[in-house]
Amino acid sequence: MTSAPWAFEAFNAKKMSPVEVASSFVTPPSFSTLIGTDHCYVLGPRGSGKTTLLRMLQGESIAASTGGVGEQLRSLVTFSSIFLPADELWASQSSPLSSRAAFTTQMLYALVETMLYRVQETDSFGNSVYLPAELSAADEVVLGRQCAAAWGIEVGSPGLYGLLNALDLKLVSLQTSTPTAEDPTAHADAMSLLAFGVRAFNRIVGQPGHRWALLLDEMEIAPEAIHDQVQSFVRGGSAPVIVKVSMSPFDRYGSSFGVPGGPIPGHDFQTIYLADMDSSAVREFTNGLWYEALRSRGIERVSMDRVLGRSAIEIPGGSSQTTDSEVAQVLKRAQSTDPEFARWLRERKIDPDKLDELTYNQRSATVRKVYPLLVFRDSLTTVRDGRVVRRSRKKNLDPFTGSRAVTLALEGNPRWAKTAFAQMLAAYDERSKTVDRGSQFDALSSLASRFEGLLRVLPRRHAHPAALPVATIVDLVAGYFSAQNTGPFVADPKNCFTIDRNAGPEIIDALVLGLYAGAFVHVRDRRSPALLSDFRGQRFRLAYLLGIRERREFPLRRGKDVRLSLIIDSARETGRLLGEPNEQLDLDF
Repeated sequence: MTSAPWAFEAFNAKKMSPVEVASSFVTPPSFSTLIGTDHCYVLGPRGSGKTTLLRMLQGESIAASTGGVGEQLRSLVTFSSIFLPADELWASQSSPLSSRAAFTTQMLYALVETMLYRVQETDSFGNSVYLPAELSAADEVVLGRQCAAAWGIEVGSPGLYGLLNALDLKLVSLQTSTPTAEDPTAHADAMSLLAFGVRAFNRIVGQPGHRWALLLDEMEIAPEAIHDQVQSFVRGGSAPVIVKVSMSPFDRYGSSFGVPGGPIPGHDFQTIYLADMDSSAVREFTNGLWYEALRSRGIERVSMDRVLGRSAIEIPGGSSQTTDSEVAQVLKRAQSTDPEFARWLRERKIDPDKLDELTYNQRSATVRKVYPLLVFRDSLTTVRDGRVVRRSRKKNLDPFTGSRAVTLALEGNPRWAKTAFAQMLAAYDERSKTVDRGSQFDALSSLASRFEGLLRVLPRRHAHPAALPVATIVDLVAGYFSAQNTGPFVADPKNCFTIDRNAGPEIIDALVLGLYAGAFVHVRDRRSPALLSDFRGQRFRLAYLLGIRERREFPLRRGKDVRLSLIIDSARETGRLLGEPNEQLDLDF
């Protein structure tokens, strides 16, 4: 199976038409916030659906939407959308003025394209235009002249197409010349120029109060000067324009949020997180992606639970019915073979044969807590001569298959889910309406291998001699977590890591790349900042998909914390910087 980074690109929304985006769209829990009239920041790693969410706000996508999603969009989206993907051109210019001019010119070009869309009767797909506007030929000439004068461009012919041609020529000229001192695209505030065009259009079509949304995608690659303009507008910009920004979860310029004079999270803008979502939200969204995968392949609607089966990590009957013999058998097997676990039971006065005598709180604090861990340990390890050793079995299916485990491993990442479900459903048995455990595991395992391949080609951004590639840090952390969960029994092993206050820039740079790629996940709590501007003191975990790799397995759940510096320093001391398997475990061949 290929491990090329582009293996994920088949489901990239940037390459899909509005009709294709709309036809396969599954509504995430956060969508109601995004379609509101507040400024929004959408944060998530690659493949988490940021581009899809923004593109679903475009008129063409709304017009193409059917069923309940289409009804929701057409009843709640009251603004016209201007979609602007970030461009490396903004950061590659020879001067800050050229960067600003490139950003402004592309933004104005996108605005004019949306104007042209709205004054048509039908779009290029034959659908009625969403939120149409009437613009006579004479009024179009007036609008074109007004915008050209405000934007400092010369048009060869009046009208909207004349504006597009002039802006196109402007982009070409920026590749060879520096903007002049009189050029508004370089010296004026970009958002003010956009707002002028919006107000001019609204006035001339007789819709003075109509709102527009600027959809800025993948803004993590934009230079600081452009972030400053956008943030200033979010703090106190023009009422007819709202901003919806998507970026990977680490914002290099997030330190300006919440400070005096800067935009305030929860007041000036709403924040939407697409990583480490609530478990119920992940399950609901993943179920939606599952049903869409079935529909696209012409398979009748049948639940994930029915097709993939119950996960071994789930307590049979739920946490309130722990008298199930299967639960007791798991506990007694571990009790009889693992002295540390037997001691843990004795200290808590728990008899596996008398689980029904436990109160609800006792069950939650004990059985419910350790049962998934015991299933994980039983599938990967055995106890020999009082010592925990690894089993020789190559495929450890139990902790990673079944509906619940698959949902956890995919974490609500649409691109991962679409890729994994496509492979699983290739093995779908029509008669039994099931996908066998081996095919489930193979789909997740191959997805993890592709993800690992992407991480291994990420560049090393820091020249410090102690700098480590993202993939190496991932392997070290995964190896540490694996040893924690397969060594001497601990009820609450370490499955998360924190960043020391004195972490060096070489570590921070690697973590930034890892967050962008989705390898690291910020574990948020009530004290977490709305936009993460500094890793130090924050809590993270690895993407669960990375815990499925052979010899790097760890449970699909959180745990206690360990300092990342402790893991790295220990690896340096023992010479394991390539992340070899932990040597304290014997191999049972």
